[in-house]
Amino acid sequence: MQRLFYDGGTTNHENHNLNTDYWDILLGDLKDKEKWKDKIALDFACGKGRNVTNMFGLCEWARVDGVDISASNIQYNRTNYENQNSKWYLNNGVDVSDLKTNEYDFIMSTIALQHICVYDIRKSLIIDLLRTLKPGSLFSFQMGYGKEIYEYENRIPYFDNFYDANGTNSLCDVRVQSEQDVINDLTEIGFVNITTEIRNKFDDDGHPQWIYVKAYKPK
Repeated sequence: MQRLFYDGGTTNHENHNLNTDYWDILLGDLKDKEKWKDKIALDFACGKGRNVTNMFGLCEWARVDGVDISASNIQYNRTNYENQNSKWYLNNGVDVSDLKTNEYDFIMSTIALQHICVYDIRKSLIIDLLRTLKPGSLFSFQMGYGKEIYEYENRIPYFDNFYDANGTNSLCDVRVQSEQDVINDLTEIGFVNITTEIRNKFDDDGHPQWIYVKAYKPK
């Protein structure tokens, strides 16, 4: 369902560069530029490359890669960023098996995981992202958040598996209702040192707030 929905590609969401929490929380660890020099990063659900470009602007990476479920987006990136030191991967929608184990020092994801309304699929992807991180490395991501879910909103709880969703990308989103749900889930998957921050949403009519999560692969 998701691959068909995104078949025509997405916008590059340039307006989200105006979100101060994006820079201060999601990418806040990159302010320590020397820490990331000659390291490798990944944007999960990279769209048309906005986050990859932004990360290159913050640090002297050896490489910043992107993975996305849209063939159109990946082709766009391969064409438009051919002189940029990046690898672009087409995601199969269930894991990131094309990516190497213990490859990445930093993985980020924004405006993406909240659109995967099947918990089992989302968990499968996160388990495999953990595999691709180097020991001690960081996964930083954002999802929609709110204590209440109303029937008419087409929002589902974190652990639900809505295989019958008729669409994605806000047509049917998952909403985190409890920080502890995310912490417990990531702990079970194998992450450590998990922290969360609840902030105001940014340009998102589908959720009252956003949650930013940071989690580390054990050393």
